[in-house]
Amino acid sequence: MQLDIVTPDRKVVVGKADDVVIPAKEGEIDVLPGHAPYLGQLGTGVLRFVTEGKAIQLMVSGGFVEVDGDRVVLMCDSASLKDEVKAEEERKSLHELEKKLASLGATAHDDPSYLKVKAEVDRSAARLTLIR
Repeated sequence: MQLDIVTPDRKVVVGKADDVVIPAKEGEIDVLPGHAPYLGQLGTGVLRFVTEGKAIQLMVSGGFVEVDGDRVVLMCDSASLKDEVKAEEERKSLHELEKKLASLGATAHDDPSYLKVKAEVDRSAARLTLIR
């Protein structure tokens, strides 16, 4: 299958894949050659794919996924390859973001400020999961 993973500012991955496991908003979906057409929202998490027998992982967050024939396209708000994540910096960032989230106090879960910080916390946690 052809796999294209793009963000607003770069092409992250473009190439062939034999199997792709995608963190969709509704849960993980496993895409194999011949998968039924699919269009859905991306969640935040670790995307896994196999190319030429080699397993590759990266963090993706937000955006959309489209499966059409033997082509999988992910249009992500954010994506990080494993070698782009610096463990100590990410741990510090997650700690600061969690403090910021706690400082918001009792806010509604649909409050824009809460949603923005929560999304940043989720991305940071997913990056740390990626490098474990």
